[in-house]
Amino acid sequence: MKEVISNIKKSLRDGDGGDGYSARKLSALSIMLCVIFAHLEWLEHCFVTEDFSLLTTVLAIDYGFIATLLGLTTYSKMKGDETNKPKKDGEQ
Repeated sequence: MKEVISNIKKSLRDGDGGDGYSARKLSALSIMLCVIFAHLEWLEHCFVTEDFSLLTTVLAIDYGFIATLLGLTTYSKMKGDETNKPKKDGEQ
């Protein structure tokens, strides 16, 4: 368990080799934890009231959000690959 926690801490480190943590990674982690907590509270409410009428809506919103984030990441990766390509002789 200590190794897992150590690996998580290492993954949150800044990529520049510094001693600090990446603000982007920490904010993403905190948002993910809040979303997980909200979903668990909502599911608890659904089980108590036995009302799952909004389950498909919530899952559709989750899927759309995740698909958007993955699409943005893929787009930025593709755009970054285009700008980092070495130029051929005679190209500007």
